[in-house]
Amino acid sequence: MVITVTINPAMDVVMKLDDFRLNVTNRIQKKFRCVGGKGTHVSINLSLLGVKNTATGVVMGATGEEIIKRLSEYDIDVRFLKLNRGESRTNYVIADPEGNCTLISEPGQQFEKDVVEMFVSHYSELVGKNDMVVISGDASNQKGTGLQDRLINMAIARGARFCLDASGVYLENGIRKRPFLVKPNLDELGALFGNEMKTEAEIVAAIRQVRANGAENIVASCGGEGSYALLGGRLYRAVPPAVKVKNTVGCGDALLSGIIAGFEMKLSAAEILKKATAVAAATAMDESTVGFDPSVAAKLESEVKVEELEL
Repeated sequence: MVITVTINPAMDVVMKLDDFRLNVTNRIQKKFRCVGGKGTHVSINLSLLGVKNTATGVVMGATGEEIIKRLSEYDIDVRFLKLNRGESRTNYVIADPEGNCTLISEPGQQFEKDVVEMFVSHYSELVGKNDMVVISGDASNQKGTGLQDRLINMAIARGARFCLDASGVYLENGIRKRPFLVKPNLDELGALFGNEMKTEAEIVAAIRQVRANGAENIVASCGGEGSYALLGGRLYRAVPPAVKVKNTVGCGDALLSGIIAGFEMKLSAAEILKKATAVAAATAMDESTVGFDPSVAAKLESEVKVEELEL
């Protein structure tokens, strides 16, 4: 079973503008709400790909109830810990007709010690041998990496694999625990080594170092340029087809979802990358921050170019 963990989920408010300019009044042409948070995005996308999964995390207040309600509309085993105090966060996405997206994110409420203990106990009832645990998303409502470390350690002790989509110290510490898969973007990858990733040689060198530090499989997402991936000990470059972009928020989560789905379906590395890249492209074509048209993704797979590189 795939288990996604979203410690700091949200509802996203997407605002479509005819233009976005600073220091002037901007008129909203369209506004709607959808589930936010990397782990919840992975769960929804996996469901659309036909992969059954469990979604867990912590939710609070009316926003938390809405998150659970929205997730329950999919074929997902929704197992969030609901608190009777506080309020889950709201994010704001500003999108213009050119495909430019700006995310304004609330930090979420800090977890007290009792909440951490309650969630660890709740999580311990879900994780078992051969599960794939996906830990991803914003962790600004945590004090340090202690909770993430405990969740990873428990997954390892139970015989589960874990995937990590994080940044900063959360990514750095997680890599040392030998994850099955990590998916940094270029900014996150560059931050690990203190330099900007500008060339293919720099990206490949960084991927080699992440592997040396403990990660088994690494996918470095490059936005509209595709990705570089070390899968099964071999290095690949995946290039997406050209599509009409409506919203880029959530595309990295879609890429990760496709990678996980591909492993669950026991596809070859090239097939995994074609599926994942097509899912990310189809997500970019949708106005929402999560979800895609599976029929569109299926058609795009044949247009994805995958090349094996020297490692």
